[in-house]
Amino acid sequence: AVSSCDHNSMVLINQTMTLDPGVYCAGLTIDGTSVVTLNPGVYVIKDGQLLVGGTAYLHGEGVSFFITGTTPGKIKFNTNTKIELSAPVSGTMAGILVFEDRTMGTPLKHQISSNNARKLIGTIYLPVGDLVVDASNPVADQSAYTAIIARHLELNAGPNLVLNSDYEATEVPV
Repeated sequence: AVSSCDHNSMVLINQTMTLDPGVYCAGLTIDGTSVVTLNPGVYVIKDGQLLVGGTAYLHGEGVSFFITGTTPGKIKFNTNTKIELSAPVSGTMAGILVFEDRTMGTPLKHQISSNNARKLIGTIYLPVGDLVVDASNPVADQSAYTAIIARHLELNAGPNLVLNSDYEATEVPV
């Protein structure tokens, strides 16, 4: 169950900020030269997208994203961004980095274009949506493990998607 909105249409441009878990209605945009740290917990992205653009840097340990709502939203990490994320080690979302609501009717295209998304530890679960990886540099290569469960996986532009399986190198459960 998703509670009421904690934030509405949050847009961060050229800001350094720490965010707390909660319900981000109408999406969360991190752009420009922003540096955003995520405190551990579940970030519900409801009725909007999680967009990281510009040269923004998004990092957090012990975080999960739950994608839900009646207006489709998606995850999009643009080319010049830096992404470093790891899933929680305990709790209801242990091991889950991204969880797309199974009841969403519209297939979404989640996109990792970031040329510096080298740490994505956990499971990316997209039962309704597609994951498009079109980065020029390695994706998830500095992760102990990354598991992907998606309706479709689309690799474009010669990406180097690394799915390590060194499960003992992290406390994040599979």
